Amino acid sequence: MSITGTWNLTLNSPLGDQSARLDVTEAGGALQATLTGKGDPTPAQRFEVNGNEVSFAADADTPVGRLNLACSGTIDGDKLAGKYQTPFGGFDFSGTRA
Repeated sequence: MSITGTWNLTLNSPLGDQSARLDVTEAGGALQATLTGKGDPTPAQRFEVNGNEVSFAADADTPVGRLNLACSGTIDGDKLAGKYQTPFGGFDFSGTRA
């Protein structure tokens, strides 16, 4: 299963749902990802895919400032769901392939 493409994400938070986009590309056999939220796109760090599991970290502009989000989830066809960690705790996210 390929994760490449654009994923529209919804990050659940105490301040309400936040939208983001995850763009995943493959170049030279290596996967790269970029997360775009309310601010500028930022490259994903430690982007890994193992079977249907995906994990990465990325800085994101949020309503409370710029935070590093550590995400881990599971791909099921054109759906992606999991958890992300912030300095304020862990929260759910979900997404669909665009």
